[in-house]
Amino acid sequence: MTPSSSRSPRASLRDKVLADAASNRARTRSQGQRRAALVFAAAALAGLPLFFAWGGMSHSVDRPISLTIGIAAGALLLAVACGVVAFWRGRSAVGRPGSALLMITLLAPIATYAWLVSWHGRYVEPFSRLGLRCLALTLVSGAPVLIAALYLRKRTVAVNPVASGAAFGAAAGAFGSITTDLWCPLTSSAHVLLGHAFPIVVLAMVGAIVGQRILALRSK
Repeated sequence: MTPSSSRSPRASLRDKVLADAASNRARTRSQGQRRAALVFAAAALAGLPLFFAWGGMSHSVDRPISLTIGIAAGALLLAVACGVVAFWRGRSAVGRPGSALLMITLLAPIATYAWLVSWHGRYVEPFSRLGLRCLALTLVSGAPVLIAALYLRKRTVAVNPVASGAAFGAAAGAFGSITTDLWCPLTSSAHVLLGHAFPIVVLAMVGAIVGQRILALRSK
């Protein structure tokens, strides 16, 4: 058995990632962080025109502002937790394990649903809606974040590109739902399922579909 044939697949992948990085002019760590911060900030703001066009927070004025802030704060914590796992590859040169990526993909819509429904009944909801506008606002707010993540990690994922794409989409949907939570005053189960949780699933599916094509590290 030759030395090269005895190497583990993961070690070979690590070498492939390092060789790919060495073959390109690398940005400094601070430059990369500033670039990523600017791209994600621009993406996070992309849904605001629709948010304000539809009335902004005045649309949820019938709900106590303290509850709106509490709901949005919980959504922000969830989004940050999902983003840290999905967008940051961690210490490993080959990225997050598939189990962690799958956890984020499942956690984002389930936790979003459970969190919002837990507020139901704490105030009188001003009306009842199916949730189509919430679905649209979450998609419009979350899709740019997914695009930003795919752009920043293009051709850098050595393992699990499909799972990575799905996790990117779920985390992006979690960020998009913050805008929707500030706008929407409803927390009924059926509304939340369609308008708040389902668009996260949609973005996760889109991320999974394009992940293999956009994220996978190409062989030299």
